[in-house]
Amino acid sequence: MNPENSSIKSKLALDLFGIQMQWSLWYIPVVLIIHFIVLRFVPDVEERDLNLIYFVFQPSKIYMLIIAILSCFSLMGYAVKNGITRRDYFWGSAVAAVGVAFSIMILAAILAGVLELFGLFTAYSSVTNSIAFLDTSSIWIVPVLVLSLILLCYYIAGWIIAVGFYRFGGLVGIGFVAIALLFVSIADLLWEGELSHPLAVSLDIPFANPSIPFSITATLILIGLGLWLVRILTKRIPIKVE
Repeated sequence: MNPENSSIKSKLALDLFGIQMQWSLWYIPVVLIIHFIVLRFVPDVEERDLNLIYFVFQPSKIYMLIIAILSCFSLMGYAVKNGITRRDYFWGSAVAAVGVAFSIMILAAILAGVLELFGLFTAYSSVTNSIAFLDTSSIWIVPVLVLSLILLCYYIAGWIIAVGFYRFGGLVGIGFVAIALLFVSIADLLWEGELSHPLAVSLDIPFANPSIPFSITATLILIGLGLWLVRILTKRIPIKVE
């Protein structure tokens, strides 16, 4: 491997990670404030029983999808016009997405632990009781790993939507919205099962409660397929001059 090319990828990945984490460091406190408002002022709603980790996870799915779209439209063209190859941008962005997904969930776990130390929140109010689809005795490692992989799927879905619209325009781009929705539906299906996901009911999927190792493996394969699709779409994508 060319050391210079590797250095470019690493620098780009760090830059993209830094930019998106700056956005995330505004986003996470907002979610935390909403969580405390719900706990204090809306005691009768179902969300009151959600563990902080899961409370951060749920809106983060949409957040990851949105920042993927924003990153593609605002950063890809700029990077390529400044001499970054499409391939380097793809790998740098993919690494940055992994970093952001895991960072959000790790920060949520750390915040939950710190709040418990100060007696403000019961972090160990069984994470898996709140996250019903995780049948595991693990308090942190498995939940953080699984939820991070799901967030990564939503980022890739947003990337697919953005690339579809960027390359093909409105009518064809709508088709990529459908592909992205199918993509995240499969990701959710692998974890939530047929009783909780409309896609499973409509397709009569036989595995209602797949094991965690199976779901992790299948999710990794799904992530690989999603990244492959994005790479194919961006390989010779024309960069718009503004």
